[in-house]
Amino acid sequence: MYKTLLFLHILGVFLIVGGAGVATALGIKMSKSRRAQTIADMSSLSIAAERYVITPGAILALVAGTFLVHRSGHQFNEFWIIAAYVLWVIAITIGWAILGRHSARLHRRANELLASGVQEDDELQKEAAAPVGPVFGAVQNVILLAFIYLMVVRPGGKF
Repeated sequence: MYKTLLFLHILGVFLIVGGAGVATALGIKMSKSRRAQTIADMSSLSIAAERYVITPGAILALVAGTFLVHRSGHQFNEFWIIAAYVLWVIAITIGWAILGRHSARLHRRANELLASGVQEDDELQKEAAAPVGPVFGAVQNVILLAFIYLMVVRPGGKF
């Protein structure tokens, strides 16, 4: 059972990291485009990555990780475990409340422009290039690195 839980936990992490990589690349592409169709397509893919890759991966990593703590003999009050849970909550909050909403706004605005016949728009590009994406995306990427560090090094925990 332990190996299965470990596999599921690592699979969840791979989904998070892969989805985050895709979302980051899409965000970079959107920030450089004035084309409403490009932004509509890229934001749609970013939303799909969040819903169908990152979020399921985060839930899988959390659930399997929780069972791993229980099965491995670790205690839930160990620093590295508490830190992982706190970082998980922060990462999910940033993803859903900030980055997800940003992608949804871009998607909605790009589709509104397309519906009205506008193919390119400087304001849409400015919104796509707003600091919210790179700043909070970078924070999430740092959190992912911190997760990996905590799981590998387990500072203060047993090996």
